[in-house]
Amino acid sequence: MIDVEISYEPKIIEYAQLQQLYGLQLAYVMRKKIHFSIVLIEYKEEFPISYHKFYEQLKEQLRNSDFAFMQSENQYIVLLLTISKIAEAKSFIQRIQGVFARINIPIVSVISEVANDVHSLDEVLAISESALLYHEHKGHEPVVINDFLERSKVVIKVSIIENDRITQSIFTNLFQHISLDNVQLDIQTFSDGLQFIESDFYRSGHNHIVVLNDILPKKNGLEVLDYLRSLPNEQKYIILFCSSRVSEDAQLYCFEHGADAYIVRPFNLRIVEKQIKNYLRRLY
Repeated sequence: MIDVEISYEPKIIEYAQLQQLYGLQLAYVMRKKIHFSIVLIEYKEEFPISYHKFYEQLKEQLRNSDFAFMQSENQYIVLLLTISKIAEAKSFIQRIQGVFARINIPIVSVISEVANDVHSLDEVLAISESALLYHEHKGHEPVVINDFLERSKVVIKVSIIENDRITQSIFTNLFQHISLDNVQLDIQTFSDGLQFIESDFYRSGHNHIVVLNDILPKKNGLEVLDYLRSLPNEQKYIILFCSSRVSEDAQLYCFEHGADAYIVRPFNLRIVEKQIKNYLRRLY
């Protein structure tokens, strides 16, 4: 990691827009695991074209989904490349090197891929700017900053709605012993569907696995299933319906109402654990 004191004063034209776009990209990182890159490209006064002309020509090379900003004090360009990891950013640099080589302009650049929501825009810019202004560039290869690649832990909620204490304990232990990189499980148990619906636990934006018994005292599993699938953000729920009913009609009914899996009691714990792990991997 480059050692630089983070004391950054934004002097970027349209900085507020860049900050807003950066925040949107962080949301994509957390929800969709889509990385993006911040690229700084140096401009020098001895170039045969003006800074503004350099900026305009760079913009012409961007995709419609990418953005360019001027930092006129130190005369470099800030690019926000959406859906771009280091490899894609390097390919872009190589392409524009070919374009600008025709008018004898060497491209000196720094690439910072962002893979988590831990670092602020100011921090990314400060470290990237330090690399651009104070570090050697050999052969005009892009300098790559790897400080922002560590993935944040993904929180996935787990609700076990089960009135049988033994079964509730079995599922709780199963989830507590699942270990997946970068995943943190937030587990709660409920003995009735009404208790679950009256809670606030399911109201966050987190992805959510619901283990749901069909027979419950006040609100049964089918009522909870219908309720969750009626919510605007119902796609965040993976619902594992548990029942002792083995008939084809019972299973089809649950799937038609939005269940993702139908677990027949008594169930094989190892198979259920494998199913749950596969669902969890889908969520991160």
